Amino acid sequence: MDEFWKDPLVVADTLHEKVNGLPINPARHPKMVQQMSTLIELLRAIGRRRYGRISLLAAMDLFQAAHYFLLLADQKPDSQDNGYKDDAEVLDQAFTKHAAEIREFETWLRAQG
Repeated sequence: MDEFWKDPLVVADTLHEKVNGLPINPARHPKMVQQMSTLIELLRAIGRRRYGRISLLAAMDLFQAAHYFLLLADQKPDSQDNGYKDDAEVLDQAFTKHAAEIREFETWLRAQG
């Protein structure tokens, strides 16, 4: 948490770096590609204090999904064939649980231009 307080964009930036270094296959995980993009934008908006209309529970669940994605030793290593399958499931669970709040954020984001 100390790193987050020093740099509130650290999680979004780290997710962005990992996705650029080990891209998500859009043919295999199209939903995950969109969800990850939304997650990164949401975490940036929170980190920049531009968006705060999200519950603490939703934010924590999304941070937990981001943490799982960034783990080197999760259920299935990401560098293996279909290695993002477990990450996609964890991310989708968080997005499903907080779908209404995420839709609100997406609406807000579109309005920002």
